[in-house]
Amino acid sequence: MKRTLKKTVVTVMAVSGVLLEGMTVVQAEDVQKVNLDNIVVTATRTEKDALDVPANTQVITAEDIKKGGYTSVFEAVKVLAQANSFAFQEDGGDYGSMMSRIKLRGIDDGTLVLVNGNPSNYMNHATLNNIPIDQVERIEIVKGANSALYGPQAIGGVINIITKKPVKTGKVTGNISSALGSREKSAAVNVQTDVFNLGVRKTFYKDYDGIQHPGVTGSGPALDIRDKNTEQLYLSVNMAKDLVFNYGRTSNEVAFESGKFNNYVPIMSKYGYYDTTFNDYSLIYDSKETGVKAVAGYNTINMTGTKGSNNTSWGYNANFDIQKKFDLRDHKDTFILGTNMNREYMKVNYPPYANDVDNGRNSYSLYESYDYKATDKLSFIAGMREYYMTKSSFQDSDFQLLPQFQGLYKVNDKSSYYFNIGKSFEMPDITSSFWYGDSIAINPDLKPQSGWSYELGHKFENGKSSITTDVFYMTVKDKFYWAQTQSGQSIMKNHDKWQNTGLEVNYKQKIDDNLSTNIGLTLQNPKAYSNSSAKWVQDSAKYIINVGADYNRNKFMADARIFANLDREPAFYNYERTSSSTPDHNLSNSCDLTVTLGYKPTDTDSFKIIGRNLFNRKDVVNTYEYYALPANVTFVYEKSF
Repeated sequence: MKRTLKKTVVTVMAVSGVLLEGMTVVQAEDVQKVNLDNIVVTATRTEKDALDVPANTQVITAEDIKKGGYTSVFEAVKVLAQANSFAFQEDGGDYGSMMSRIKLRGIDDGTLVLVNGNPSNYMNHATLNNIPIDQVERIEIVKGANSALYGPQAIGGVINIITKKPVKTGKVTGNISSALGSREKSAAVNVQTDVFNLGVRKTFYKDYDGIQHPGVTGSGPALDIRDKNTEQLYLSVNMAKDLVFNYGRTSNEVAFESGKFNNYVPIMSKYGYYDTTFNDYSLIYDSKETGVKAVAGYNTINMTGTKGSNNTSWGYNANFDIQKKFDLRDHKDTFILGTNMNREYMKVNYPPYANDVDNGRNSYSLYESYDYKATDKLSFIAGMREYYMTKSSFQDSDFQLLPQFQGLYKVNDKSSYYFNIGKSFEMPDITSSFWYGDSIAINPDLKPQSGWSYELGHKFENGKSSITTDVFYMTVKDKFYWAQTQSGQSIMKNHDKWQNTGLEVNYKQKIDDNLSTNIGLTLQNPKAYSNSSAKWVQDSAKYIINVGADYNRNKFMADARIFANLDREPAFYNYERTSSSTPDHNLSNSCDLTVTLGYKPTDTDSFKIIGRNLFNRKDVVNTYEYYALPANVTFVYEKSF
């Protein structure tokens, strides 16, 4: 492994050097000026230019989302951040407790999602569809272990969704929009004033019959999705100077029919209906004058199943985090001292298996981070979190020290090198010992997962060209995963070892004032080892490719993007499926072409057409082999005021 990592490092630096050699011809007047899109807060809990951050960081702006025609945060992050994912539909839609999630650096349930700095994971899942896409100002993505700054779940990285805030303009502005297509139809209203910002969106989805296909033997599970619709509301209010209140509500309704294929014919035996509601409250105080930032959050989830799925689940996550930033040595250094308190709770009623079963736990943390500027070019960051979790109904208490050490060498205003080392930790989901039925087996010996992440990278930005390259190595002990018992029940277990070695490259080039291109490439080898099987097993796709270009001229715009997952992991079910003719098989490669065309006849009117899966491929989107929608088109109209 050491030899492999060393060779990879040399390769990365060589590739970076070749690309940089072709970029240095840019004239002095092209050197980038201060650009807010390059400012990152999430990586260090302080505002820094991306070149000064010793970690792999990426910013997805509202403009990026609009150009790409994305209808969900999940879609935007998956494609633009080259992320592995586990989806129940390609847009990241959720079906009750079946939640789509992002897997940064290939690790499932190892990504922490924040909304304006407030944690919003549910049952350890990095679900991303609780914010209307129109209300997103920017998305900051930090890859690599970040448990020192953010605690559990930040194993593969952190995604911070930053929403739009009220802006004092002395007038009311906003937009209305509607969409109609073969995949969905929607309507949305967004209003911004000096005091509040409000967004509302309603979406209806086309029924999807045959989301699972029969195998070559004509057998296997069958599933149809019906009557799916979503309501989203988001409100941001300026309460006082430096104090903002946020409230988000997302309600998902979906019906399904499930059964089995018999000689290629679906025989449906069960009908179910789920109504799931998320409520997210947060109060944020951020004072640049005092260096104090405090976030108080309360998130709830309420799932109700009827008509064949008579069960209810209700839970919440209460979080309070406060930090103080100290400027030291004439503002050369920065010291952050903070504390965090968190409460998780979930109650389930699933007769006759679980009658009002509940579980809750508390955690308490202190965290510190010292940013030391050794010279004008060299700086280091040392961080530590002291983390304690109380005993709950199904898990013992735990105490962890979570260190992180980073360094950055800034060659000049356009180039920097960095390293990042950190330890991560995560407890099992608080519902992991709930018995949901005959299809689920409980593992009373499920252990927490923990690991280390090592990263070495380079960044370059000159205003017209930018490239980030890094190599990383991750190792996780007792990695969570789903398996099957001999009787066919699903059960969560621990892998004895899990690791991933990879190379990530992101390259952007501004060709001229109208045309820009970008290429993203991830080469990795995520694999898991269990003593019971005594062999390594692939755990996520090895190659992720994102290639895109956007063109703007006068009133017209165009954006085209190809996103592919290649050399993918094994399927969950051990029999023939449409994607393979053999029982033991890996998921087939996936490749999506999305094209967005826009026309803006006036300053207040715009039209857009979005085509997805234009290759019309029959790709699967998860290890259960749920299939993506066929080629589809959506028309969008937006009116600004």
